[in-house]
Amino acid sequence: MTVDPPPSTAPPARPTPRPRLSIPRPARTAPRRRLRPGQGYRLAAHVVLGLACAAIVMVAALAVGMRLDDRQIDGHHGTATATVISISALRTGIEFVDGAGVTIRPPKGVLYPGLLSVGQRFQVEYSTLDPTVVRVAGRTAAVGDLLLGITLGVTVVVAAPLIFFLHRRSRRAAARRQPAVAPPPSR
Repeated sequence: MTVDPPPSTAPPARPTPRPRLSIPRPARTAPRRRLRPGQGYRLAAHVVLGLACAAIVMVAALAVGMRLDDRQIDGHHGTATATVISISALRTGIEFVDGAGVTIRPPKGVLYPGLLSVGQRFQVEYSTLDPTVVRVAGRTAAVGDLLLGITLGVTVVVAAPLIFFLHRRSRRAAARRQPAVAPPPSR
């Protein structure tokens, strides 16, 4: 026979509370400075101007790079028959055998590849100093001049009026918020 222990008169034990973690709060900072009237438009105009300048610099760099590649090919001219092995949005992969009998697959593809298709054979011109600089025979940097000019023109035609509009809005907003100047007291 088993005997049950006598009922306890003590209250049930409470679990020990977990210590609270104190999360450091950031120090109070000064209230955020509000923009003066028209300052947002001026900032937007500067952003548009920066983007337009970046586009113009990129177009100029591309034009210079195309001319330098052409100069390198013209200075150390070699020709070969190439085969298109792949076409993607960013490059056209080709393969050709240079004058030394080495098979070349330029990692950057071919310059000015318009209207080529996979498996097509065509003539290329390459630099004998660096056979990875290759262009389609008969094509030069002049092929890209029209696209560069259009890009430059669209950039200027879109950015100039937008900058003008934003500066004008900036001046108007600032003028609207200016307190009226009281005339000097008359005697």
